[in-house]
Amino acid sequence: MIPTSPDPSSPSSKAKPVFGFILVGGAVVGAQVRDVRLANELVRRGYEVHAWWAFDRPNNAVLDRRITQHWLFSWSRYAGLGWYGVEDAVGRLSHRLFPAKFRDWVAQTCPGFMERQMTSVLRHVCRGVERDRGLITSFARELEQTGVTHLLPNLEMLALFAKEARDLASGKPRYVVTFQGYEIYANFARPIGLEARLYQKLAEAVAHSGWPAVAVSDAYSERIQREIGLKPSQVASIPPGVPVGEPLPLDRARELVARQFPSYNPALPLVTYLGRRDAEKGLDLLLYAVRLLEERGISVQLALCGPTAFGKNYVHACGQIAEHLRIKPLLSDYVSDEIRSALFRVSRTVVYPSIHQEPFGMVPVEAMAQGTPVIVPNLGGISKLIEAGGHRGGLTFACWDTGSLATKLENLVTDNTLHEELARGSRKVAEHFSIENMGTRVLAHLGLGPL
Repeated sequence: MIPTSPDPSSPSSKAKPVFGFILVGGAVVGAQVRDVRLANELVRRGYEVHAWWAFDRPNNAVLDRRITQHWLFSWSRYAGLGWYGVEDAVGRLSHRLFPAKFRDWVAQTCPGFMERQMTSVLRHVCRGVERDRGLITSFARELEQTGVTHLLPNLEMLALFAKEARDLASGKPRYVVTFQGYEIYANFARPIGLEARLYQKLAEAVAHSGWPAVAVSDAYSERIQREIGLKPSQVASIPPGVPVGEPLPLDRARELVARQFPSYNPALPLVTYLGRRDAEKGLDLLLYAVRLLEERGISVQLALCGPTAFGKNYVHACGQIAEHLRIKPLLSDYVSDEIRSALFRVSRTVVYPSIHQEPFGMVPVEAMAQGTPVIVPNLGGISKLIEAGGHRGGLTFACWDTGSLATKLENLVTDNTLHEELARGSRKVAEHFSIENMGTRVLAHLGLGPL
């Protein structure tokens, strides 16, 4: 039975809390965003925070300057030769020599790069991360030196590194497992026969942690219990947080979007997708839905923006589909935070047509924070984020059903009364998922209050 609050006799409960985050860097950024925001929020509240990067680390500052940053391991450490230190040095050197944009380009365009990387790391995790004694010992020593009392691994499998280092560190810092993406890398474990072993390892990490694991939604919690084999008492739901400030002035937002996309036409309703452009996001469904609208005599402009974590094949396929459908979307890979907010602000609606039981969906919430209604599938945790506190900020469509998606798009494009109602509610819904509320919920889960 996992305790719901820290043991008062433990070292971590007697000292002023010091937080340590293990963050994944590189092209897979969704989960990173949630934890970077949480780390910065804890610093804002006066806590001491340290961060360890795995796989890659940003060249530009994403963390508050008061957060001390360290390496855990680079993308090349588990390349398969067994010379961990030498292989790790290659990845760290690439961080120093090449900008993040180039490194992401390599990961996204080199055939099989991400698959080989994820497969090799998963093999190491399933064999046991304690086999890399040098890394675990070094990590434990750094935990002792920094005085970390609470470890928050950013990906589930990184909790296994936290577990082994905790056992060696004199202060015995506790860790909490956060589930926010295991099903994505489990897809790489399945073909090599390690999916069941991976789930066993994740269950062990939860069983040896100091608190129930965190899931980013109730629906995701139920999936975790079903697939990983956890008990309801072993998982608590805490949604991610998004910035909720004043929306951008509409004229300014239009100016920014027009500057970024010369073919932007403000006379047409803009339908936007922003996020990873990978197969599980269902962008082809959105393309078909937009074409169905055209067949119904409803013209819109489509924007598809965001990087890819697993190669460009799906992006190219969607480009071919768009060409055959005679659709010319506004396209971009990475966009700045300012352009991101501007796109949300000028859009008639933001659509997230994910096909894989999305655990949550920060992009729809960020769009609602700009006062823009959203459309999400009726499956997974993402289906529940459009309503909060009696307010509603969007619509759901039948998952995998492009006809249903087209109908919901038609409703939001043609029905001004409905659109205005959802636009009013969207800001209220977004406030429920603010970064400040996330910080308060996490601290309460750990049995901590204000300093």
